[in-house]
Amino acid sequence: MASIKGSIRNLFLKHGVYKELGIALLHKHFTIKPTERLVDFRNISAPWTIGDDDAIDAIITHKHDGLILPRSFRLVDEGKLVPYEFDFSNTDWIPRFNPAFISELSDLLYASGLDQILGLRILDKRESELPVEITKGKMNIMIPRGVIPESELIEALWVFGLGDDDDDRCHHRSVCRRLKNGDHYESDHSYG
Repeated sequence: MASIKGSIRNLFLKHGVYKELGIALLHKHFTIKPTERLVDFRNISAPWTIGDDDAIDAIITHKHDGLILPRSFRLVDEGKLVPYEFDFSNTDWIPRFNPAFISELSDLLYASGLDQILGLRILDKRESELPVEITKGKMNIMIPRGVIPESELIEALWVFGLGDDDDDRCHHRSVCRRLKNGDHYESDHSYG
């Protein structure tokens, strides 16, 4: 948390990306096939088959008269962004990142040993109610905060602001559910 509230937050503020991007905890609720992508549509994420082998390597995939667009990224090979969660959209907006920001974030995460723990997330307006992510089978479902006791939650997404109040400077917007003994509810919810 010291890195998130300190050097990571400062980097987001320095490059002015704090309104569009957040830092995410890398975690896995379940395994999906190489021909699938975890796609969010209306606050439910589920594996979608994306098609032939050529589409698997594409960042954006056409499907159902819309697009599957990247939403969450992890760093690999010291600076390369690789998407691991996606949104379904009718717009053709393609994420563009400031190369200096990505380079500095990569250097910071690798130097602090956080490259396998934290990733980058494009923020959207739907997440403003501090949702909780739960898993049912092979679906992640976002439910309102307060439905599950705080003691059963793990922080999973942090956003930053310019204010002097700690809640405005760095707060989590999304959390995952866990068991009272510290284990996750899902049998295959692991980091990485």
